[in-house]
Amino acid sequence: MMHKLIREPLVHFLGGALLVFAFFWASGSNRDPADYAIHIDETDIERLKTGWVQNFRRTPTQAELDALIDQEIAEEIYYREALRLGLDKNDPVIRRRLFTKMRFIESGETADSGADDTILQQWMDDHPEKYALPPLYDFEQIYLGQIDSSEARQRIDQLKAGANPDSFAQPLSTPRTFARTETADIARQFGERFAEQLETLEPDDWSGPIVSGFGSHAVRISAKTPGQRATFADVRQRVANDWSATRQAEQRDKSLARLQAEYDITVAGRP
Repeated sequence: MMHKLIREPLVHFLGGALLVFAFFWASGSNRDPADYAIHIDETDIERLKTGWVQNFRRTPTQAELDALIDQEIAEEIYYREALRLGLDKNDPVIRRRLFTKMRFIESGETADSGADDTILQQWMDDHPEKYALPPLYDFEQIYLGQIDSSEARQRIDQLKAGANPDSFAQPLSTPRTFARTETADIARQFGERFAEQLETLEPDDWSGPIVSGFGSHAVRISAKTPGQRATFADVRQRVANDWSATRQAEQRDKSLARLQAEYDITVAGRP
């Protein structure tokens, strides 16, 4: 019976494992030989050469290539030793870098290769408010200066009564008249608040005071062209970018939910 048991392969395997365990236990080491093997193959060498050529616009000499390989080995050794010492733990810089790399990988996996014009047109139809062209304004503005609102209203009343605008106009670097100008362009020159107030003004008469970052203005709108829906050809790239960004965000949420389901998460103060 004993002779038969000794010949069993499983017994040999278990015996060998016990000997290896005993050796490491006796030597005080838990070293895994596979984890201490570094192999620089032809693919690695070609990668090092390619990186050198991109930086220096020439192939490396043999001495330079040997130095690159030695540097690769040194980096790998210190990388593994740093992991063994746990230097990657509780380091916010490394944590954020790995987080960013994982997000980058996920973004690459959700490239918009399927975004043909039919899909993008449907996306545009489902979100018409995102692709409406802004209204256009024809107007004149008189800069009244940095005065209080009551004084500004008095001057605007005088303009309504026919006073010469030049008698109130203060020097300003912006144009006095604008033709078919989008609200975005107006906002760039006078600020968002000024551009938003134009929507409430009655045409063909002086209005205000309209406040900008410069001060108070009197404004007379002569024409307003309502915003129209853009054609697909005009905004195709915007639609493609929005579709792709939304798809990637959805995929990230799904991936995170899938991974999160595998963890037992507790947060202090949460039920």
